[in-house]
Amino acid sequence: MSIYTAMRSGVSALAANSSAMAVISDNIANLNTVGYKRGLTDFTAMLNSQTGGTTYNAGGVLSSTRRLVDVQGSLEQSRSSTDLAVAGNGFFVVSENNRPLTNGGSVAFTRAGSFSVDAQGFLVNAQGFFLQGWPIQADGSVASSPTSLSTLSPINVADTVSSAEATRTVTLTANLSSTQAQYDPVASANTYVIGDLATGDIAPHFESSIELFDSLGAPRTVAVGFLKTAPNTWQVEIYTRPAGLAPANPGGRVASGEVTFNTSGGISAGGITGSIANPFNIVWDASTGAASQDVQFLLSNSLSQFATASGVTTVVTDGVPPGNLAGLVVEDNGVLTAQFSNGRSRALYQIPLATFLNPNGLLPDRGGVFRNTLASGLYNINEANAAGAGRIESNVLEASNVDLAAEFTSMIVTQRAYSASSKIITTADEMLEELLRIKR
Repeated sequence: MSIYTAMRSGVSALAANSSAMAVISDNIANLNTVGYKRGLTDFTAMLNSQTGGTTYNAGGVLSSTRRLVDVQGSLEQSRSSTDLAVAGNGFFVVSENNRPLTNGGSVAFTRAGSFSVDAQGFLVNAQGFFLQGWPIQADGSVASSPTSLSTLSPINVADTVSSAEATRTVTLTANLSSTQAQYDPVASANTYVIGDLATGDIAPHFESSIELFDSLGAPRTVAVGFLKTAPNTWQVEIYTRPAGLAPANPGGRVASGEVTFNTSGGISAGGITGSIANPFNIVWDASTGAASQDVQFLLSNSLSQFATASGVTTVVTDGVPPGNLAGLVVEDNGVLTAQFSNGRSRALYQIPLATFLNPNGLLPDRGGVFRNTLASGLYNINEANAAGAGRIESNVLEASNVDLAAEFTSMIVTQRAYSASSKIITTADEMLEELLRIKR
C-alpha cells in the first residue's frame, strides 16, 4: 500500500538525516584537531520497482559517509621542531606500537604530525602513534623501498650522542713584531738550544696558549713560543702545559722549528723548517688514557712580521669534546638531523611519505589515522619532494580542514530536512487514521 511505503520512506529519511547530523557534529567537535579530515554525507535514492502505473511505491533514501582526505587544512606555525606537517600529497607512516612493522607493528597513515620524544626516546604523536623512518647509515646511505615496510623502523633518539674528535689542525693567525730586538746569547750568557723555550731556560719573546682536544675529548693546553734569533728569523717551539702531559721531551716539547720572513712581512718561500712544517705527533702521558694524535699547525699563510706589537688575531682549531643531544631539526626532504651540545650535527633518519592513488578511499581509524583499502589502492613510500609526495615542514602543524560556516549551514539544512521527514510520517499516519474512520 502506497501510504505504508510513504511512511517507510519518511523513516529512512529520518535515519539518513540523523546520520548526516552525526557527521556534522563530529566535524564541528574536531574543528581544532590536528590533521582532522572533514566528513561528508552523500544521499542516494532507493527506488522500488513499480507494479503498476496508477500507484507508486516509495523507496526512501540511503546515506553514506566519506572523508575529504585530499583537501589540505591550513598550515599553522608551532614552537616545536618535531611538530611536522605535509605540504602537498602524502601521509606520515606510523605504527600503534614501537615494534618494527615486520615484527608485530601495525602500519597506519596520518597527517597529524604533533610528534614529540617520549620517555624511551621514540617520536610519538599526540594520539600515541610511533613515527617510522629510514635509518641513515654512518656513510650517509639510506636503504629505502617504495613498497616494502621492512626498511622502516620506529624513530628513536634515546642513545644519540656525539663522540669526541681529537684536534687535527690548528690555524694560528698572529703577528711577530719586526721591532723586537733579537736574542743576544752573549748578553744573556746562554746560547739558545732547541728545547730551552719549553723548559723555561730561555723566556720566549712572545708566547700564546692554545686549547686542543685529545682523543677522549678532554681539553689540553699547548703553548707556542717564539724567540727572535736573527733579523727576520724566529725560533718556534710548541710544548704542553703542564709539561708532564707529554713527557717524551723535556718541558713537554712536541715540535720545534724556524720561521723566516721576507722584507714585506710575509713568510719567505721555504721559510718554515723543522717539525713544525709538517704534522707532528703528540704522545700524551699514559695517565690521561688518551691515544697519541697527529697535529698540523698551519702557519704559512697566517703568520706575519710587521712593525706592530706581537699578538694573536685568531686561533682556529678542529676537534670537539663529546656532546649530548641538544635538539632535532627536520629538513623539507624529511631528513631528521640531531644537533649536539658540542656544535656537531648528524643525520639520523629520513622520514618518508606514503601516497595513494585515491586517498579519499582510505578508511578512517581511531587516533586520526587511516588504513589502506581496495578503494584507496596500495601505498607508495617515497622520500619527500619526490614521486608526487609533498614536502615536510618543521615547526608547523596542519589544522583541521573543517569550514565552520559550511558546517553550520549544513546543520540548518539537515535540521529542516529532518523536520520535513517527520512530517511525512505524521501525514501518512493521519491518512491511515482517515482510512480507518471510513468503516465507522
